[in-house]
Amino acid sequence: MSGTTQPLPSRLALFADRRFLLLWAAMLVSATGTFMLLLAVSAELLKRHGSGLGAASVFAFQWILPVVAVSLVRRLAESRRLRRTVILAEIAGAVISLAIGLLLTADLTVAVLACFLIRGLAEAVTKTSRVVLVKLMFQGPALTLASSTFNLSFYVGGALGGLAGAVAVEHLPLIGVCAVDAMTFLISAACYRALPDLRPSGEAPRAPGRRRGAIAEALTLMRADRRLWLAAGYVVAATGVLQGFHNTARVVLPMRHLGLGESAVMHLQITSGLAIILGALAIPVLGALARHRGFAPLTHLGACVMLWAVTLVAGETGLHLGYFAYIFLFEAAFTAAQAQLIQATPTRDMATMQAAVGALGTSLLIGCTLLSGALADLMPLPLVAAITAGIGVVILLAIEAGSRHGIRKAAGI
Repeated sequence: MSGTTQPLPSRLALFADRRFLLLWAAMLVSATGTFMLLLAVSAELLKRHGSGLGAASVFAFQWILPVVAVSLVRRLAESRRLRRTVILAEIAGAVISLAIGLLLTADLTVAVLACFLIRGLAEAVTKTSRVVLVKLMFQGPALTLASSTFNLSFYVGGALGGLAGAVAVEHLPLIGVCAVDAMTFLISAACYRALPDLRPSGEAPRAPGRRRGAIAEALTLMRADRRLWLAAGYVVAATGVLQGFHNTARVVLPMRHLGLGESAVMHLQITSGLAIILGALAIPVLGALARHRGFAPLTHLGACVMLWAVTLVAGETGLHLGYFAYIFLFEAAFTAAQAQLIQATPTRDMATMQAAVGALGTSLLIGCTLLSGALADLMPLPLVAAITAGIGVVILLAIEAGSRHGIRKAAGI
C-alpha cells in the first residue's frame, strides 16, 4: 500500500506523523467554521421567524443530498485522485458559505436553505473521503489507534465553533461570520493539498460489471458479518436519533424552553463540544471495555434517557450539566461504533460502507431533526424529548434483534 506507515506504538507517535497532523488540522479548522456558521444561522432564523422547525431546517437541509446522491458520494470517494476531490469539495464549501452570507443579508431564506443543500453534498464527500484516507494511511495497531482518534479534531472544532460563534455573533454581522467560515475551508483545502496522493493497492480488484447501489452493497456486507451489522447499526442510531434531537435542542432548549439569548446557544455548544471531546477520548482509554458486546447498547440507552432528562432541568447550570451527560454518552456510543466499523471494513469496501452508513444515518437524522423541530412548535419540549427517546429505544431493539436473526457471524466472532 502506497505510503503506508508502520504500526505506531502510542498516541504520541501517531501525532508525530505529518500526514495524520495535516488531516487532523484540516478537519479542525473546517469544523470550527462549520459549527460557527450553522449555529449562527440557525439562531438568526429562530429570532427572525420564531419557528423551531425553521431553525432545525438549517441542519436538516445540509444532509438531504448526501442521502439522495449516496452512490455519487461513494464514486467520488473511490476516485483515483482522492486528494484532488477533497480539495475541490472544500473550495466549493468556501464559495457556498460566502453565498449564504450574501443571501442572508438580502433575507432570502429559501435560497439560504438551498445553499445548505449543496453545501451538504460537498461535506459528505469530504467526510467519506477522510475515512478512506485513514484506512489508506494506517494498518494494524496504528489503524486501531487512528480510527478512534482522528475524529477528535472534528469534535474540538465543534467546541471552538461554539466559542468563536459566541464572540462572532456579538461583534460581526452574519456576512462576516460567513466570510470567516469560508476562510476555514480554504485553510483546510491547503492542508489536504500538502498530503501525499495516496492510492489503494494490495487488495484484489473488484470484478468487472455493473455495480449495485452503495446501500444495497453495504447491506449485503452487513448481513454477512455480525460485527459490521452491529457497528453500522449503532453509528446510524447515534447519528440519526441522538444527533437529530441535538440539532433542535441546542437552539430551542436555551432560547425558547429556558428563555435565554443567542449567546446561550453558543455557550451550550461549548459544553457539548467539551462533552464530545471527552466522550471520544474515553473510548481508547476504556480499551477492551469499550469493545465489550454490551457497551454499545448500554451507552445508547443511557444517552436516550439523558436526552429526555435534560429537558426537565431548571436553570442554566442544570442545563449545562445535563447536556454534558447526554452528549458524553452519545459521543462514546458513536465513537466506539465508528472505530469498530473502520477496523472491520475491508479497504476496498470502505467508501461503500461509509457512504451507505452515512446516508442511512443522515436519513434518520433529517427525519428526527425535522420531527423534533416541528413538534417543538406544537408541544412542550419534554414531551418531544420523550417521543424521540422512545424512537431511539425502538431502534436499539431492532439492531439487537437483527444481530440475532439472519445475520451470519464472521469467522472468529
